[in-house]
Amino acid sequence: MNPLQRMERMEQMELELTQWNAKRALSPIEKRLEVKRVGHATLLRDQTAPISMYYNRVKGFGPDELPLLGEILDYYGDFAPCFDLTPDRMTEEVTRALSEKSFVPVEQLAFLAVQPGSRDLDTAQPPFQIERVTEESAEEFIEWIVLSSNGGIKITDAMIARTRSYFHAPHFINYMLRIDGEPAAMSSLFVHGQEGYLANDFTFEAYRGRGCQTALIERRLGDAARLGLTDVYTDVRYGSVSHGNMEKAGFRTAFLNTFWMKN
Repeated sequence: MNPLQRMERMEQMELELTQWNAKRALSPIEKRLEVKRVGHATLLRDQTAPISMYYNRVKGFGPDELPLLGEILDYYGDFAPCFDLTPDRMTEEVTRALSEKSFVPVEQLAFLAVQPGSRDLDTAQPPFQIERVTEESAEEFIEWIVLSSNGGIKITDAMIARTRSYFHAPHFINYMLRIDGEPAAMSSLFVHGQEGYLANDFTFEAYRGRGCQTALIERRLGDAARLGLTDVYTDVRYGSVSHGNMEKAGFRTAFLNTFWMKN
């Protein structure tokens, strides 16, 4: 698989994960994520959260879609989307056209990949308790998510009832890591076909710097290998602690994408 083919596979996997995240999102109003094709671009739009850069993105936009830029912007109405550009499509013509519409690059993410079956698993057992989320523990896991938001999420019984089954679905495996019985860290493994995606890594502040994320990466890659997954992907902020942890676990950077947003 050449670099562009790998990038396309990873982009498709990230799109699948985005659609899944919309379904399981802990929001007062159920998200209605729309997916539309315009040329080779994929337009994501959620009218319940029009200012969300994550759920209102244009993926796959490139030189061929420049004549369609007006149509794309009209689709989002009064709210400007985020253009999620891969390096092969971020040409001079594309960046000039977006700049003329007052879009500027605001963020980059590194996308990484590893083949879980090609690496030696770390068999060392850290002093952590890691468990997969089950039907019985799904509500507790939701409580962890609320706790991680520092009050940013107001949960209701209706929201729990609507979303709890998503957190123990066979292809969306969630993990809870405890230290001395207390919530310390959590993470997810999203499975689609023969590929996986590591996501939603979070360590509570009191437990950072103690190897929690590394332990969760190893656990998920071990599970991915046992499931027979051929490739596992993830995305991180370039140069972050997570980036370093992923590379220590065998991940290698495949490409950087750039988010362009209205100035």
